[in-house]
Amino acid sequence: MGGFSCRRARRKYDIISGEPPPPKVAGAVNLYTQEFFSLMRSRLKENGIATFWLPINQLKVDEAKAILRAFHNAFPNASVWGSADQDWIMMGINGPGRRASEDELRQFWNDPATGADLRRIGIEVPQQLGALFLMDGDEIDRITHNIAPLTDLHPKRLTDGPWDDEASHRFALTYFTAPAAVQRFAHSSLINQIWPETLNPAAAELESFFTIRQTRYLSEIVGSNKLAELDLYLRHSRLRIPILEVLGSDALRVSIAERVARGSETPPLEVMPDLMAGALAQRNIDRAIKLLESEKDRGVFGANEIFLLSYLYCLNGSVEKAETLVADNAASIKQDWFVDWLWENCKPISDSIRPLIK
Repeated sequence: MGGFSCRRARRKYDIISGEPPPPKVAGAVNLYTQEFFSLMRSRLKENGIATFWLPINQLKVDEAKAILRAFHNAFPNASVWGSADQDWIMMGINGPGRRASEDELRQFWNDPATGADLRRIGIEVPQQLGALFLMDGDEIDRITHNIAPLTDLHPKRLTDGPWDDEASHRFALTYFTAPAAVQRFAHSSLINQIWPETLNPAAAELESFFTIRQTRYLSEIVGSNKLAELDLYLRHSRLRIPILEVLGSDALRVSIAERVARGSETPPLEVMPDLMAGALAQRNIDRAIKLLESEKDRGVFGANEIFLLSYLYCLNGSVEKAETLVADNAASIKQDWFVDWLWENCKPISDSIRPLIK
C-alpha cells in the first residue's frame, strides 16, 4: 500500500505489508520515512501487524539504521526478521501483541494451502519460524541511539553514495552468528511475550535452525565446503530445502525432473542432478547412490561427483566401495579443502588412499 492509498483509505486493516522499490530508486525515499511508517500504523487495527522490506545490502550501515530508527519511532513494538540473506523484514505491531499457542502456529503447516506455501519458501516446521528472528525494539534502540531517523524533512539521510558491501556483511553477520542469535531470541522481551510457551526458545532443535541460517548465509556470501555443508543438513536436521539449495536445486526443479524421469526408461542426464538432490532431501541415500552410480556408468563423472559418491558410501556404511572409488580415480583428485574434509570425516579412506593423492 503506497502513501496515496494509505491516506485515502478509511478502513483499518489486520495486516499491511510493504514491498516498495529499493530505497535509493528515484522517488522511493519517502516510502521509508518515519512519517510513512506512522501513516501505516494509523491504518492498522489494534494489534494489527505491518511488515516492511529493508534491503541492507543496498544501503550504507548508518542508512539502514536511520530507517530502523524511523520504523521504531513509528512502531514502539518493532522487530526485524530475515532468512539467510540481507533482505530483512521490519515488523511492527500496533499494540502489545499477544501470545500465539503452539496449536495456532502448527495450523499454518497443517493447512494444505498455507503449509505448501511455507514449505516452498523454505520454512518447513514451526520452530524454523523462530530462527528468522534478528532483533527486537530493545536492540534497535541500542544500535540506533546516536542515529537520526529518516524523515520527510531530511531525505538526504539516505545519500546518493554507494554502499559498502563488506560493512553490510559485517553488520549482518552480527545477527546471523548462531550462538548470539539464540541468546537474543531467548532473552527478547518481545519473543517472551508472543512466542508459544510450549515451544522452548532455548531448545537445542531451535539452535540448530539458527546454525543452518548462519551456514546458508556464509555459503552465499563467502562460499563454503559444499560437502561439509551437505553433511550438516543431512545429519543434523530434518529439513529438505537447505539440501536442495546446497546442491543447486529447488523443489520446482525436482518436480520437473521427476516428471521427466517418469516418462522415460532412462532419465536424461540433464535431470540426474535434480533427481539426486531430491533423493537426498528425502534422506533416501540408497537412491542417491544409484543415481550417481548411473552417471558414472554413463561416463558423466567429475571430481565433485567422486567426492559426493565417496561421502555417501561412507554415510551408508559401504566403506570398501568408497575406498575403491577413490583409488580408481586418485590421479584426477587434487588436494584441496573438499579432500581434506572428506579424509577427516571418512577415516578408512584417509588411512588407505591419502598417500595416492597429490
